[in-house]
Amino acid sequence: MIYKNKRKKGITSMKMNLKNKITFNICVIVTLSLVVMCTSLYAMSASILSEDSNTFTEVQIMRAQEKIELQVDKIRLETLALSREQRVRNFFKGELGTDELNRFLTDTMEAMNRESESYYYKDLFCLGMDGVIISSTMPNAMYVDLSSRKYVQDSFKKSTTETSDILIALTDQASIVNTTHPIFDENGQMLGLFGIAIRAEKFVGFIKNYAIGESGYFSIVDSNGLILSHREPEQIGKPAVDVLPFFSDMSGEDTGEIYKHVDREYVCSYKKMDQNDWILYTLMPKRELAAKSLQLLKSVIIFGTIISGCAIFASIYFSNKISSPIDSITQYINSAESGNEILGNSISETIENIKTNNFDKEAHALIQKSRKLTASLEMKSYLTARFLSALSHDIRTSLTLIKGYSKGILSGLVEDEETKERFIQEIYRSADTLERISYDVLDSTYEAQNSEQIKMEPVSAETFCESLYQNAQAYVENSDRLFEGSLEKVEGELYISDVKILRVWQNMLSNAVKYSAPYSTVTIRIALENGKFLFQVSDQGAGICEEEQEYIFDMFYKGDPTQKESYGLGLYVSKQILEAHGSRMCFYSVPGEGSTFWFELPAGSRAI
Repeated sequence: MIYKNKRKKGITSMKMNLKNKITFNICVIVTLSLVVMCTSLYAMSASILSEDSNTFTEVQIMRAQEKIELQVDKIRLETLALSREQRVRNFFKGELGTDELNRFLTDTMEAMNRESESYYYKDLFCLGMDGVIISSTMPNAMYVDLSSRKYVQDSFKKSTTETSDILIALTDQASIVNTTHPIFDENGQMLGLFGIAIRAEKFVGFIKNYAIGESGYFSIVDSNGLILSHREPEQIGKPAVDVLPFFSDMSGEDTGEIYKHVDREYVCSYKKMDQNDWILYTLMPKRELAAKSLQLLKSVIIFGTIISGCAIFASIYFSNKISSPIDSITQYINSAESGNEILGNSISETIENIKTNNFDKEAHALIQKSRKLTASLEMKSYLTARFLSALSHDIRTSLTLIKGYSKGILSGLVEDEETKERFIQEIYRSADTLERISYDVLDSTYEAQNSEQIKMEPVSAETFCESLYQNAQAYVENSDRLFEGSLEKVEGELYISDVKILRVWQNMLSNAVKYSAPYSTVTIRIALENGKFLFQVSDQGAGICEEEQEYIFDMFYKGDPTQKESYGLGLYVSKQILEAHGSRMCFYSVPGEGSTFWFELPAGSRAI
């Protein structure tokens, strides 16, 4: 009986020791795994947060630079447009009085302020050749001498649009930014300068909405080192070295890249703009980054504690499951009424085997996967509207030709089968052109802001010129215009993109029809002169007035702004295509009599 009780106690002790060992080992493995996992997760996340903060700051700086450059370009375009205003030119010719021009400038500025929904524009003014203000919306600004200002001197000297740094207005001491552009007469003679004054706090006030953390901020510094924008308005106009921490340490950097300065307390960024040497500056306290890291660590500890508790309960469950075979053997021993040493040794060995084998089989290593945080950056696509508009114009031109040929067939006016066959072939060619244009779109990238890459190849001059001639005749006659043409003998080869040159030719024909009256004459001429192929289209339309002739090749420029179906792209696209071929578009026009447009392409196997 004593032996039996000892055996029971020994077996029970063995069971408890095994269970505790299993529980202890599982807890140790889980705890070590969680410590390693939490430490790694914290280190990785802290690194990602720091990198994300740097990336976010860089993105904000680039967004701010783009916004400022757009603002500057907008003001420059407005200054350019107003410098070409006829009433401004009439004023310099003496055909318009000062009071009349001042009223016009005042009305214009008020309209511009209403459109911008803020008191944005401070003054519109004109400068004489001596640099003195001779017209202004502000009476107390009249006859103020600005000839000593660098931007005024540069505008006179270079005949370009110039933007000033931050200025203190001589009239009311307000902080302003001025932009000037030369005023020319019809002969290209400079008459003076036109200027726009912008309130500095309005011009760059948007920067206040660009957040850098909770307490970080943006600032803009002009090329003279004066603050253009700051979260504290009273700092505007003060030297940056006196207000912005570490600015003097960073201001020597002129790489065009974003330069960073990291201190024990702050992280500063510095970027010089290429357009006007203005400086974008950011400051962010490091404690904000540390606070985010500590908050992350707290979350990781809480998360780890919860997982550890769950792991301990799981270890108890699995230890019970692993030690269950011991219970069966113990019950068997307790139920035995008698035994001997052999039986006892056999059972003892069996228990040891079960304990060892089941522990090895049931023990599992806990595997945890950490998720990495990813940051996505916004990519700006800019100027795609121009590309799509130009493409739309090209497609419309080809579709117009298809409709013209189709109309000729459907109207029943063309009865000759040979002519019908030729019309159908031209429709097919135009459709093929549309297909090839579509391929150009698919092969293009949104980053392409210059003229598209043109693939040129040798083509038969005789075949190509004959095709253009027939194209012109069919289009003109189906547009209710009289056709006169001259196709002189041509031979040899042209090294061109036939699709692109056809596009130029169609634009010329389209303009000739569009700006001439029905039943007027459109004349075309194709010839080989002095080793160059001449392509010429003349009309008897309204012509182009002298004031507009210098702008007709500008993008989106339209001679008649009320014409809704025109996008002002035809001549611009034609100019780009011809320049890629080493040629240019030429013209002469007499108002009321018509216009003639032409271009030349060199003969030979390769363009020069």
